[in-house]
Amino acid sequence: MQGGHNFQSFVNQGIQQRFQYNPTTGVRELFVNPQNPDNRYYGKMALESYFGRANVDFLDRYLLTMTLRADASSLFPSDRRWGYFPAAGFAWKMKEESFLKDSKVFNDLKLRLGYGVTGNSDIRSQGYYPYIALFSPGNQNGQYLPGVNVFSANAFNPNLTWEKTATTNIGLDFDLFKSGFLSGSIDVYMRRTTDLLATTSFPPGQFLTNQFVSNCATMTNKGAEVNLVAKIINSDNMNWSINGNISYNKGNVDEIKGSTRIAAAGGGLPGIGRTLSYHAVGEQPQSAWVFEQVYDNAGQPIPDVFVDRNGDGEITDKDKYYVALVPNWTFGFGTTFNYKNFDLNASFRGQLGGKVYNSAKYQYGWEQKVVPNVSQNLNNNLDGDLPFVTIAENSVVSDYFLENATFLRCESLSIGYKFDKLYKSTTMRVYVGANNLFILTKYSGQDPENFNGIDTNFYPRPRVFNMGVNIDF
Repeated sequence: MQGGHNFQSFVNQGIQQRFQYNPTTGVRELFVNPQNPDNRYYGKMALESYFGRANVDFLDRYLLTMTLRADASSLFPSDRRWGYFPAAGFAWKMKEESFLKDSKVFNDLKLRLGYGVTGNSDIRSQGYYPYIALFSPGNQNGQYLPGVNVFSANAFNPNLTWEKTATTNIGLDFDLFKSGFLSGSIDVYMRRTTDLLATTSFPPGQFLTNQFVSNCATMTNKGAEVNLVAKIINSDNMNWSINGNISYNKGNVDEIKGSTRIAAAGGGLPGIGRTLSYHAVGEQPQSAWVFEQVYDNAGQPIPDVFVDRNGDGEITDKDKYYVALVPNWTFGFGTTFNYKNFDLNASFRGQLGGKVYNSAKYQYGWEQKVVPNVSQNLNNNLDGDLPFVTIAENSVVSDYFLENATFLRCESLSIGYKFDKLYKSTTMRVYVGANNLFILTKYSGQDPENFNGIDTNFYPRPRVFNMGVNIDF
């Protein structure tokens, strides 16, 4: 059995100098606020934890682990500050049972069962005291009465508490055939998050803001993961192994308190103040809310014409539908090959499905965009098919701009040679390599791999070539 205690305290404080440009002379000058002459700032956050763990081993076959954490965060009010997070895991070493002990196929086989609850309290983006009413010094240029200091009320939410995620997992670890020719693991899980911390809307006048963080949602994720390692060749002069993994995950927003959807972080479109992606009840998280585009016989989009999905004879927001941006399938694989002193290493990763919004296509892919507004405008050098003369308001959120985000990327590739006994016991390895060597995708934009499903990349991801020498004395 084990137990422990941990306390952490973080202080962020300092002073600043701030400058402004004189509206008359245009000269940059020091800005002094009499209410806060040094522009002093201060914030403190504390985390305290108590934890314990017990391990039980029955007959070297049945393993049981139980843990309990009690965590407190100063980001929450005192009556909601503590969170309690239990976990338990059970493992059955099936290889030790009589029916497998002498097996020539199974070198190892273990079944795992687990359940655990974890917590999240990271809302520092809202300040160090998001649960109490505080005031910040106002700007002296914004005084209602000359010489009378003003203070601005900060937004707050007194009902904040821990976000909790409960995960149930069943897994199988295995090692098969002679010399561990094939090994790996299979896991199936369900993860349910309650009291999810996210920015949501508040009724006018409540907590001094119209939007703030709250424990507003419940979400479920279900999925599976498979990891495999195959030792194809294992000899004195040659070794070759292949590893791979594939995972499936599908999320669902089960509930949002007081609403049917909230805007997803990073889900806004550039330049126009429009939101593309939401967390909506009954849909996958980070789903785009879009119109269904209508196309002509040649497969070209008809400008500002969309499917009347509810059949009421007019196009409104009620005709929009949700499209999941996050892919359900992700995968990766790699290989390591050695022949005498030569070595080769390669790794690949990718995803199947998902959507990415081609932001550059909507910002620049229409005819009027190429008409220069000023003599130095460089937007009149575009090439290719431009189906729109201009972009109407509804067209911005058309599913025409959503493209398949499937891709395969060569993450890294290296080839090396090792010189043995270069000088006495000194060895040297020389190598050449490349990162982001290539990507296979049907996406027409810069990069289908985007965290929030909106491609605003102007520059492509760099391709890096390298070479080096490792010397071991």
